[in-house]
Amino acid sequence: MSATRIVCFGNPWHGDDGFGQHVHRRLRERGVGAVDAGTAGLNALPHFEGCAKAVMVDALRTGGRVGAVHRLLACDLQPPDGEFSLHEFGVNRLLAALSAQPHQPPEIVLIGAEVGDISPFTDRLSEPVEAALPTAVDLVIIEIGARALAGARQTRLMSPM
Repeated sequence: MSATRIVCFGNPWHGDDGFGQHVHRRLRERGVGAVDAGTAGLNALPHFEGCAKAVMVDALRTGGRVGAVHRLLACDLQPPDGEFSLHEFGVNRLLAALSAQPHQPPEIVLIGAEVGDISPFTDRLSEPVEAALPTAVDLVIIEIGARALAGARQTRLMSPM
């Protein structure tokens, strides 16, 4: 069982909703392995198998200031309510599906940036969300631990080109 897995969500062509994709790119540039889950919904469930901890990265709407970075645990999120719809499939529904799996779900930590209006057909983040990227990347790295990062850098340096 791997210790920690990073799973980044978001639609890269919907402005701030692509926050997780931008964090994914920055993590990879730093030699940190992460899964690009895009808009996978329930198809992301296999990414959570075989790990003790999963760090999810996504855009959030909690009513806070746009660009504010949050670290939340699964228990901080409200359970899904209402009728099930794939058009409204969010992190809370994925967490509910994880808890219904036959195996023990991993510890979940969600790192996200508060977003405002979503701008379709652009891969650019708003200025406040773009400014949140370094903080979010640092929080993800803290979650996986310095030892894991050192191992990732060492692997990257030793891999053939």
